[in-house]
Amino acid sequence: MPAICLYFQVHQPYRIKNYDFTSIGGDHQYFDEAMNRASLDLMCDDCYLPANEMLLEAVERNQGNFRFAFSISGSALEQLEAHRPDVMESFLELNATGCVEWVGETYYHSLASQYSRTEFARQVEMHAELIAELFGKRPTVFRNTELLFSNELVNEVARLGFQGILVPSTEKLLKQRSPNHIYKTPLSNKLLCIPKNSSLTAELSRHFYHAAPAESMTALMFTGLLDDLKEEADCINLFMDYGVLSKQPDSSHGLLSMLERFPKLALAHGHPFYTPSELLTKVAPTGKYDVPYPITWSYPDYNLGYLTSNEIQQEAINRLYELEIAVLEKGNADLLADWGRLQASDHFFYMTHKFEEKQESNMFSPFKTAYEAYNYFLNVLTDLELRVRRS
Repeated sequence: MPAICLYFQVHQPYRIKNYDFTSIGGDHQYFDEAMNRASLDLMCDDCYLPANEMLLEAVERNQGNFRFAFSISGSALEQLEAHRPDVMESFLELNATGCVEWVGETYYHSLASQYSRTEFARQVEMHAELIAELFGKRPTVFRNTELLFSNELVNEVARLGFQGILVPSTEKLLKQRSPNHIYKTPLSNKLLCIPKNSSLTAELSRHFYHAAPAESMTALMFTGLLDDLKEEADCINLFMDYGVLSKQPDSSHGLLSMLERFPKLALAHGHPFYTPSELLTKVAPTGKYDVPYPITWSYPDYNLGYLTSNEIQQEAINRLYELEIAVLEKGNADLLADWGRLQASDHFFYMTHKFEEKQESNMFSPFKTAYEAYNYFLNVLTDLELRVRRS
């Protein structure tokens, strides 16, 4: 039976406040502390704590045979350490089981790989050092922001010491091949690709967020879908945002409840659970995954459209990265931290017009419109530019 690789992403950005032009030159506190704390507490209480408890119990019930992976951005870890030591302790408890792998990423959940390889390397190293400090081991598998990947990234990620990378999978790039294998890249045998099974991950989302409770996916139903792949799969890689495990009004029908039952049943059906680095030692690669242009895990287009496609996003990103040399030369820790936090991809996601074009609201944004997000961000950036020149 194919192995299961279960991975969760945890990220909390520093959201900027309603920073109008009159604040430029006088107010250097850019981030909305009350909103960030409220958002953090909501996720901790509705997701992180109950989900961590469920995973810990599942590890203990299955005597260490249930294994999985996390990546946690540096900005999320900073906020958890500052405000929710109870949640940090629960992650440390999971780590102590030896059944969790910590995947590397950019410290600020940034797009640095597209705009500055120097900054990309700096953030990846910052994150690896923090993970080693907190959890006792440097990551050996990497995931980029939004699972962003292309052939151009391969040599840099291998140079930074990683052996594998989590990648999106699209039918166009895989052609007739399955995502349920490990692949080499066309540029380096030192880095192996672990593709997300997009359809099965989406199947979970479809049932728990769009179906009536009576139609929700059960652990037995989902295990049956995995059993059906036994002749054509080495591994089934389920990659998702940890927020999907948030508590729901009827907890008996939530994904958290389903996943509570799933490990024991899957193991009984012969599906071992492997972390990403374990997959690299237990599953032989099959062919090469050739990705000539950047792709992400963002459905339905699997590209950077939600982050970089319009003029206001491009202006904000370009102005931000134009500050790199000056910020680094100053060597000022506060400037560097603020510049880093402004690199979070969330800020540019808030500037997309794609929701408004469909006459929808961007439920993830703290701002009413894309232009409001852009204006406040540009005001903050203007103040940061002034600080860099004056320091």
